[in-house]
Amino acid sequence: MPSMKRLLPLLFLGVALAARFATFSVEPFGPQRVNLDTGVTTLPQGGVLVDNENGLRLKGSYIEYKEGSFVRAKGVELLSGKETFVAQSLEHDIPKQEARFQGLTFSNADFKGLKAERALALFGEDVVVLKGKVQAESPRLQAETLVVDLQGREALALGSFTYQEGKATLKGQGASARLHLRFQGGKVVASTKVPQGALPLAAYASRLP
Repeated sequence: MPSMKRLLPLLFLGVALAARFATFSVEPFGPQRVNLDTGVTTLPQGGVLVDNENGLRLKGSYIEYKEGSFVRAKGVELLSGKETFVAQSLEHDIPKQEARFQGLTFSNADFKGLKAERALALFGEDVVVLKGKVQAESPRLQAETLVVDLQGREALALGSFTYQEGKATLKGQGASARLHLRFQGGKVVASTKVPQGALPLAAYASRLP
Protein backbone atom coordinates (compact mmCIF):
# COMPACT_ATOMS: atom_id res chain seq x y z
CA MET A 1 0.00 0.00 0.00
CA PRO A 2 1.48 3.44 -0.97
CA SER A 3 2.61 5.57 1.93
CA MET A 4 0.91 8.86 2.74
CA LYS A 5 4.15 10.69 1.89
CA ARG A 6 3.97 9.27 -1.66
CA LEU A 7 0.26 10.00 -2.07
CA LEU A 8 0.34 13.66 -1.01
CA PRO A 9 2.43 14.91 -3.99
CA LEU A 10 0.06 13.09 -6.35
CA LEU A 11 -2.95 14.68 -4.68
CA PHE A 12 -1.43 18.15 -4.91
CA LEU A 13 -0.55 17.53 -8.58
CA GLY A 14 -4.15 16.56 -9.30
CA VAL A 15 -5.44 19.74 -7.64
CA ALA A 16 -2.97 21.87 -9.61
CA LEU A 17 -3.98 20.35 -12.93
CA ALA A 18 -7.68 20.76 -12.13
CA ALA A 19 -7.14 24.42 -11.26
CA ARG A 20 -5.25 24.99 -14.50
CA PHE A 21 -8.05 23.71 -16.70
CA ALA A 22 -10.93 25.18 -14.68
CA THR A 23 -10.13 28.74 -15.77
CA PHE A 24 -13.26 29.93 -17.59
CA SER A 25 -16.02 31.98 -16.10
CA VAL A 26 -19.04 31.93 -18.39
CA GLU A 27 -21.96 34.32 -18.85
CA PRO A 28 -24.30 32.87 -21.50
CA PHE A 29 -26.82 35.05 -23.33
CA GLY A 30 -29.15 32.07 -23.75
CA PRO A 31 -29.05 28.28 -23.40
CA GLN A 32 -25.87 26.24 -22.89
CA ARG A 33 -25.54 22.90 -24.63
CA VAL A 34 -22.97 20.47 -23.29
CA ASN A 35 -21.86 17.39 -25.24
CA LEU A 36 -20.89 14.93 -22.53
CA ASP A 37 -19.03 12.72 -25.03
CA THR A 38 -16.73 15.45 -26.35
CA GLY A 39 -16.78 17.91 -23.47
CA VAL A 40 -17.68 20.73 -25.87
CA THR A 41 -20.05 23.46 -24.64
CA THR A 42 -22.04 25.48 -27.18
CA LEU A 43 -23.64 28.88 -26.59
CA PRO A 44 -25.85 29.25 -29.70
CA GLN A 45 -26.96 32.75 -28.68
CA GLY A 46 -23.48 33.76 -27.60
CA GLY A 47 -22.18 35.04 -24.31
CA VAL A 48 -19.06 36.15 -22.49
CA LEU A 49 -16.06 34.00 -21.58
CA VAL A 50 -13.33 35.17 -19.24
CA ASP A 51 -10.08 33.19 -19.37
CA ASN A 52 -8.64 33.95 -15.95
CA GLU A 53 -5.35 32.19 -16.63
CA ASN A 54 -4.47 34.20 -19.75
CA GLY A 55 -6.31 37.43 -18.91
CA LEU A 56 -8.63 37.31 -21.92
CA ARG A 57 -12.25 38.44 -22.10
CA LEU A 58 -14.26 37.26 -25.08
CA LYS A 59 -17.74 38.29 -26.15
CA GLY A 60 -19.34 36.50 -29.08
CA SER A 61 -22.68 36.10 -30.83
CA TYR A 62 -21.98 32.35 -31.11
CA ILE A 63 -19.45 30.41 -29.02
CA GLU A 64 -18.34 26.83 -28.65
CA TYR A 65 -15.50 25.83 -26.38
CA LYS A 66 -13.75 23.05 -24.53
CA GLU A 67 -11.94 24.15 -21.41
CA GLY A 68 -8.18 23.79 -21.67
CA SER A 69 -8.48 23.04 -25.39
CA PHE A 70 -10.14 25.60 -27.68
CA VAL A 71 -12.66 28.37 -28.23
CA ARG A 72 -14.44 29.01 -31.53
CA ALA A 73 -16.66 32.05 -31.89
CA LYS A 74 -18.42 34.35 -34.34
CA GLY A 75 -19.19 38.05 -34.03
CA VAL A 76 -16.25 38.41 -31.67
CA GLU A 77 -14.85 41.08 -29.39
CA LEU A 78 -11.72 39.92 -27.57
CA LEU A 79 -9.98 42.06 -24.95
CA SER A 80 -6.40 41.20 -24.05
CA GLY A 81 -4.70 43.54 -21.61
CA LYS A 82 -4.19 46.71 -23.64
CA GLU A 83 -5.45 45.33 -26.98
CA THR A 84 -8.87 45.00 -28.59
CA PHE A 85 -9.65 42.45 -31.30
CA VAL A 86 -13.00 42.68 -33.13
CA ALA A 87 -13.55 39.97 -35.74
CA GLN A 88 -16.04 38.05 -37.82
CA SER A 89 -14.73 34.79 -36.39
CA LEU A 90 -12.11 33.41 -34.01
CA GLU A 91 -10.39 30.10 -33.36
CA HIS A 92 -8.39 30.15 -30.13
CA ASP A 93 -5.99 27.28 -29.40
CA ILE A 94 -5.67 27.53 -25.63
CA PRO A 95 -2.58 25.31 -25.02
CA LYS A 96 -0.66 27.08 -27.81
CA GLN A 97 -1.92 30.53 -26.72
CA GLU A 98 -2.72 31.28 -30.38
CA ALA A 99 -5.84 32.83 -31.90
CA ARG A 100 -6.72 32.96 -35.59
CA PHE A 101 -9.13 35.63 -36.82
CA GLN A 102 -11.13 36.31 -39.96
CA GLY A 103 -12.14 39.89 -40.72
CA LEU A 104 -10.15 41.47 -37.89
CA THR A 105 -10.09 45.06 -36.67
CA PHE A 106 -7.32 45.59 -34.12
CA SER A 107 -6.60 48.56 -31.83
CA ASN A 108 -4.12 49.37 -29.09
CA ALA A 109 -2.10 52.37 -27.93
CA ASP A 110 -0.12 52.44 -31.19
CA PHE A 111 -2.65 51.40 -33.85
CA LYS A 112 -6.19 52.61 -34.45
CA GLY A 113 -8.52 50.77 -36.80
CA LEU A 114 -5.92 48.29 -38.04
CA LYS A 115 -7.81 45.91 -40.34
CA ALA A 116 -6.96 42.69 -42.16
CA GLU A 117 -8.74 39.83 -43.88
CA ARG A 118 -7.06 37.34 -41.55
CA ALA A 119 -4.74 37.47 -38.56
CA LEU A 120 -2.88 35.39 -36.01
CA ALA A 121 -2.32 36.51 -32.42
CA LEU A 122 0.52 34.80 -30.56
CA PHE A 123 -0.31 35.73 -26.97
CA GLY A 124 2.69 33.93 -25.50
CA GLU A 125 5.07 35.96 -27.69
CA ASP A 126 3.15 39.28 -27.79
CA VAL A 127 3.06 39.21 -31.60
CA VAL A 128 0.19 39.74 -34.06
CA VAL A 129 0.50 38.79 -37.74
CA LEU A 130 -1.96 40.37 -40.21
CA LYS A 131 -2.43 39.51 -43.89
CA GLY A 132 -4.79 40.46 -46.70
CA LYS A 133 -5.71 44.09 -47.42
CA VAL A 134 -4.00 45.34 -44.28
CA GLN A 135 -4.80 48.98 -43.56
CA ALA A 136 -4.78 51.26 -40.55
CA GLU A 137 -6.43 54.58 -39.78
CA SER A 138 -3.52 55.59 -37.54
CA PRO A 139 -0.76 55.45 -38.55
CA ARG A 140 -1.97 55.71 -42.16
CA LEU A 141 -0.76 52.46 -43.64
CA GLN A 142 -1.66 49.94 -46.32
CA ALA A 143 0.28 46.70 -46.65
CA GLU A 144 0.17 43.11 -47.79
CA THR A 145 1.53 41.71 -44.52
CA LEU A 146 2.20 43.31 -41.14
CA VAL A 147 3.91 41.80 -38.10
CA VAL A 148 3.34 43.72 -34.87
CA ASP A 149 5.56 43.29 -31.81
CA LEU A 150 3.27 44.41 -28.98
CA GLN A 151 5.88 44.39 -26.23
CA GLY A 152 8.65 45.98 -28.31
CA ARG A 153 6.21 48.54 -29.76
CA GLU A 154 7.39 48.08 -33.30
CA ALA A 155 6.01 46.64 -36.52
CA LEU A 156 7.35 45.33 -39.81
CA ALA A 157 5.47 45.51 -43.12
CA LEU A 158 6.49 42.92 -45.71
CA GLY A 159 5.71 43.22 -49.41
CA SER A 160 4.11 46.18 -51.15
CA PHE A 161 3.06 49.01 -48.83
CA THR A 162 2.03 52.67 -48.70
CA TYR A 163 2.70 54.77 -45.62
CA GLN A 164 1.59 58.38 -45.20
CA GLU A 165 2.66 60.87 -42.56
CA GLY A 166 1.53 64.43 -43.17
CA LYS A 167 2.50 65.29 -46.73
CA ALA A 168 5.20 62.62 -46.87
CA THR A 169 4.54 59.22 -48.45
CA LEU A 170 6.70 56.09 -48.38
CA LYS A 171 5.98 53.33 -50.89
CA GLY A 172 7.40 49.89 -51.48
CA GLN A 173 6.72 47.46 -54.32
CA GLY A 174 7.30 43.74 -54.60
CA ALA A 175 7.86 40.88 -52.18
CA SER A 176 11.23 42.22 -50.99
CA ALA A 177 9.86 45.61 -49.87
CA ARG A 178 10.09 46.33 -46.14
CA LEU A 179 8.88 49.10 -43.83
CA HIS A 180 9.83 49.30 -40.16
CA LEU A 181 7.70 51.27 -37.70
CA ARG A 182 8.76 52.14 -34.17
CA PHE A 183 6.45 53.80 -31.67
CA GLN A 184 8.07 56.01 -29.05
CA GLY A 185 7.08 59.13 -27.16
CA GLY A 186 3.72 59.33 -28.92
CA LYS A 187 5.42 59.47 -32.32
CA VAL A 188 6.00 56.98 -35.14
CA VAL A 189 9.45 56.55 -36.64
CA ALA A 190 9.17 54.94 -40.10
CA SER A 191 12.04 53.63 -42.19
CA THR A 192 12.56 51.38 -45.21
CA LYS A 193 15.87 50.33 -43.64
CA VAL A 194 15.05 47.60 -41.14
CA PRO A 195 17.26 47.62 -38.02
CA GLN A 196 19.07 44.39 -37.27
CA GLY A 197 17.08 43.78 -34.11
CA ALA A 198 13.75 43.83 -36.02
CA LEU A 199 14.76 41.37 -38.75
CA PRO A 200 13.51 38.30 -36.80
CA LEU A 201 9.95 39.68 -37.04
CA ALA A 202 9.88 38.66 -40.72
CA ALA A 203 9.93 34.97 -39.74
CA TYR A 204 6.55 35.29 -38.03
CA ALA A 205 4.83 35.93 -41.37
CA SER A 206 5.13 32.26 -42.30
CA ARG A 207 3.08 31.28 -39.24
CA LEU A 208 -0.02 32.59 -41.01
CA PRO A 209 -0.45 31.01 -44.48
